[in-house]
Amino acid sequence: MKCDLHIHTRYSDGFHSVEYVIEKAASKNLKAIAITDHNSISALPDARRLAERKNIELITGVEINCEGTEILGYFFDVTYEPLLKIMEENAKSIHDVTMQKFYWLKDNGYDIDLKDIMHFVGPNKMLQATHLALELKKKGYVPTLQDAFSIIIKKIKIDYRPKRYPTKKVISEIINANGVAVLPHPWYLPPTIRNDFEVYISKLKEQGLVGIETIGPHNKEDDKIIARFSEIAKEKDLVETGGSDFHGASYFPENKLGEYTVNYSVIEKLRKKII
Repeated sequence: MKCDLHIHTRYSDGFHSVEYVIEKAASKNLKAIAITDHNSISALPDARRLAERKNIELITGVEINCEGTEILGYFFDVTYEPLLKIMEENAKSIHDVTMQKFYWLKDNGYDIDLKDIMHFVGPNKMLQATHLALELKKKGYVPTLQDAFSIIIKKIKIDYRPKRYPTKKVISEIINANGVAVLPHPWYLPPTIRNDFEVYISKLKEQGLVGIETIGPHNKEDDKIIARFSEIAKEKDLVETGGSDFHGASYFPENKLGEYTVNYSVIEKLRKKII
């Protein structure tokens, strides 16, 4: 009854096709999965058809950028226009910002080509910073993707900033679409928020948040703080969820599909939180 509720495909910044993801999930004997591409549900039609053939339950999912963090949405109505508008505007804004970063890199002496970068991009043709990181690594500027982000991309200075909806708005529209909202990978939050996490999560719960990821790939030194997140989730009656945050072995080798899982009872608990 194992389930992986955080998976990405080429429709956002994952490396693999929907077909690969479903085959991999089947090989891991997963009962249910959620494809949670960034600001996109384009993978869902194919994923639903292929998952059904493999007797895997596909949970409707997405990971949406908002102010200061990201929010996972599950079970929502995929035809609900206000939520689709947020996803579309987010994806376009991130694409535009990434283009500005590309031009900055070109202007500062990095020998990269847009055509080469676009080979990494999926069918929706929306660029993300990970695609720049892949090209920088391929050209030998850094040994790893993490280095591309921490050494090169981090120092890019551009005036353009991505549009970000308030977290309250994103959670509200997920609820309006008959879905539930979950906070992903809180161990990635800035130290200022992590150090005052109880206050932060209380505010999100007031806005309608129903769950927190407490299972997922992380550094060993984060074990203690994740244990604290788990305690807070129990205190606040929030569902503890999790998944691999799979992107592909070429991206983040530690994010292995099916290795970080939750029991099917977590899905049942989330369903009960639907208003």
